[in-house]
Amino acid sequence: MGKAKKRNFYSCIKNNPALNGTLKREDAVVQVIDRLKKNDFGEETKSFITLFGITDEELSEAGAAYEDLLALKTLFL
Repeated sequence: MGKAKKRNFYSCIKNNPALNGTLKREDAVVQVIDRLKKNDFGEETKSFITLFGITDEELSEAGAAYEDLLALKTLFL
């Protein structure tokens, strides 16, 4: 893992105390879905998506709405 990716990873974990210092890909998908349902399209949401390479197909299977995926389509290009 590169320096920038590692720094981003640890800042995401640090800012979310519910993760208890660990983060798996499945947890990241759940976090993104929760944030999308709350209409939080901020930098941390985008960081989770790009850090783990989460695809739009994974998000749709996990329950993301089509409109939310359209709002994030620039990340999936």
